[in-house]
Amino acid sequence: MNSSMVSRLILGFLAAVVVTVVWGSIVQTQFNLAALAGIGADIGVGTNLRATLTDIFSGFSLTYAGYMVLPALLIAFIVAWLVVQRTGAAFLWFGLAGGLAILAAIPLVNWLSPLALLIGASRDVWCTVLMAMGGAVGGLLFAWVTRPLQRSESGADTQRQPGPANSSPPIPT
Repeated sequence: MNSSMVSRLILGFLAAVVVTVVWGSIVQTQFNLAALAGIGADIGVGTNLRATLTDIFSGFSLTYAGYMVLPALLIAFIVAWLVVQRTGAAFLWFGLAGGLAILAAIPLVNWLSPLALLIGASRDVWCTVLMAMGGAVGGLLFAWVTRPLQRSESGADTQRQPGPANSSPPIPT
């Protein structure tokens, strides 16, 4: 595996983690704010924006990334990579792996947490499902960033265009 491929794997994984974390952070913040509004709290646009940005850039996102997203996606992408080596269809398998990883990680970490719930908003199944969609988007992004390169006639690396003719796995063995 050459250094270009290693760089793309690292970049792809970090991009998938960031997208999944930001998506999940926004989702849980909005569910929490909706619950507060539901019991009569006045949540204006400014409060909503401040809470969302605070959760993305501090507090929740660091915990969510470290305890759930990073380990869950790492395991899921390794398993997906093994499946992709046999079947191809990287976008399908990495997208599915990302979504299922978050869908499994949230209840698992909530169960293991010494707190009542690490993600209180996940009491609502739709919050968990929407957060898992962020994992699926992260998996698709990983598949896109790590898709195979092909050599042009001039010898330069170019990205393959998606399609049935180019369904080889994104990570060479």
